[in-house]
Amino acid sequence: MTNSTLSFKQQPTAREWVINVWAVIWGAVWALLIILLFSRIFWLQQVSVVGMSMEPNYSTNQLLMVDQIFDDYRRGQVVAVYDNIETARGANYFTRFQPGVRFLLKRIIGLPGEELEIRGGRVIIYNQDYPNGAILGEEYVDQQVQRALELRGQTTPRIRIPAGEYFVMGDNRTNSTDSRERGTFPNFAILGFERFRFYPLETAHWFELPEYTFTPLK
Repeated sequence: MTNSTLSFKQQPTAREWVINVWAVIWGAVWALLIILLFSRIFWLQQVSVVGMSMEPNYSTNQLLMVDQIFDDYRRGQVVAVYDNIETARGANYFTRFQPGVRFLLKRIIGLPGEELEIRGGRVIIYNQDYPNGAILGEEYVDQQVQRALELRGQTTPRIRIPAGEYFVMGDNRTNSTDSRERGTFPNFAILGFERFRFYPLETAHWFELPEYTFTPLK
């Protein structure tokens, strides 16, 4: 007759169970910190809003995160662009941290290959869909600002936007230095586009593209 011995796996003690749980938690925390660090370095860049050029939609001291990887820019995106094109031309990752390097926060209005003009403050786009031109409806422009532009009769001659470049403007058109004076901005001059606003907390939100209307010229 053969004797057999039954063995049972010993259950962990309460102390060992707590140690194992904490090990899992700390592992998850470190993994999250590493992910956040790499995202902060290689993907997202913090940008602080300064000045009135994007009011009333953006105001001084608000903090944004811009995506510095993907460069498939679209009309309506809010982007951070190098103030100095020549600085942008030779820029690397560390250039943005150098003293005196400034960024402008603007909105993409005209896309590469399109033609654009401004009549009485109204933006007119010429492209394949609207070869004879269409007025761009921009709900984010304050109505008082729009009326002021119309009263001034502000005009910008019709231009063609070169390949790889963008026509950008501030939402506060009466107080913004942008492509109307500076010309179009090349792709390499764009640091990135807004993903979300995170400060102050009461204004925090994920960025959403505006819905545009196009009114064909008669």
